This record gives sequence, C-alpha cells and structure tokens, in this order.
Amino acid sequence: MTMTRLWQAPNLLLGAVALLTLSACATAPDRPAVSSYGCMVSVRDSTPPQDYDKRMHCLTAGRIAQRCSAFEADLAGIGKELSDVFNHGDPSWADWRADRAGIRCAKHRGELKELEQCCTDAGY
Repeated sequence: MTMTRLWQAPNLLLGAVALLTLSACATAPDRPAVSSYGCMVSVRDSTPPQDYDKRMHCLTAGRIAQRCSAFEADLAGIGKELSDVFNHGDPSWADWRADRAGIRCAKHRGELKELEQCCTDAGY
C-alpha cells in the first residue's frame, strides 16, 4: 500500500466506527440493546455457533437485520471485513456476499429456523 492509502484506511475505519456508535436507529421493543454496537454484539453472541463460516455470516447478518436493523447489519459486515484487513484476519468478498444474503433472508423470514432455511437455500 502507498503511504496515502495507509493514511486513508484508518480514517475510513474511524468513520465506520463513528457511524456505528452515532447512528440513531429506531428501537424495537425486542431490541437487545439501545446502541448500535451493543445490539450487534448481543445478537452476534446469541447466534448459535455454525460449522461453516459463510453460514455464520449469513445467519448473524440476518439476525442483526431482524433484531437491530438492516443498516446496522450492513455496518457490522463492513466493520468485520475492515477489522480483518487491519488485524491480520482473512478479509473476504465471499463473507460480504453471505452477509448480504442473510440481510435479504431477514426481510422475509421471522423465526430463526426460517432464517436458517433461507441461508441454506441461498447456499450458506
């Protein structure tokens, strides 16, 4: 990476974090936390573990979309991949596609079992 790109990347990450913490989303009665970050972490931690990483992405993003908001699910997916870039993780376009599939599934499925089936039908 060039020096300019290295300088811009942390600023992009900082902007994403600011959006996560400052976004004002409507609070549903069953929302697990008031803050965006708290809601995302609560949903992530309550999602049953999966054997397949992409399936976990699909289910977690879908559940965040259902319990928090689709916007916050998008932010969580972007934040996870940015975190992988800066923390020597494994950033992956396929992870982002699985996140997007989960968000689409969340729009039409209410229960966890239905969301799981939708992720399965989507190939995750």
